[in-house]
Amino acid sequence: MKVLSLHKDYLLVLQQISEDGEDDLVSLEETLRFDRKQLKHIIQALQHKGLIKVKAVSKVDIWLTLSSKGRRFMEYMWPESQTTMMFS
Repeated sequence: MKVLSLHKDYLLVLQQISEDGEDDLVSLEETLRFDRKQLKHIIQALQHKGLIKVKAVSKVDIWLTLSSKGRRFMEYMWPESQTTMMFS
């Protein structure tokens, strides 16, 4: 697997989405304490890299999930997170 070089903020967003299974923009803002402009930039970059899928229910209700590439990346970066999710 080709290892991607990502900024720590990008990894935090991926980790949060991975832990929750899916997340919306507002709860990511609150959980990670990023401003909306910064978070939207990160989401666009992760989407461009093919790591997340964005589902816009409305202009303000945006849901994010990991793509299959994103799930493989997270399994590679944090293999222990998969065992935690299976037993919880």
